[in-house]
Amino acid sequence: MKIEKTKFGSITIDGIKYKHDIYINVDGSISKRKKELSRPISKGHTVLGPLEIQHLLDQKPDTLVIGKGQYGVLPMPEESHKLLEKSKIIVIKDKTPVVIHLLNKLVEEKAKVVAILHLTC
Repeated sequence: MKIEKTKFGSITIDGIKYKHDIYINVDGSISKRKKELSRPISKGHTVLGPLEIQHLLDQKPDTLVIGKGQYGVLPMPEESHKLLEKSKIIVIKDKTPVVIHLLNKLVEEKAKVVAILHLTC
């Protein structure tokens, strides 16, 4: 699996263009983000809530990569931060265009990694 590029509203992985937020699972598969696990905030935006993070942690990764959007503004409530601290795994979070390079490297090294990649804001 190789992430080729991302721009506002899309990401291209192995030649396939996705137009929705995605998870990269510990087995390398790609699935659509389950936004219903996180509560919406004003104007229909969704936070990255603890139920959604737990969904990824249940895969027992060593590393969780969070692409917080093209501009890095995906909100995370305090409960999510506390869950990540308690999990004691490596957490990398930054703008989606920044984290994809590191994510490619981790996948190449066969790291036990999961990711959530937000494609807008």
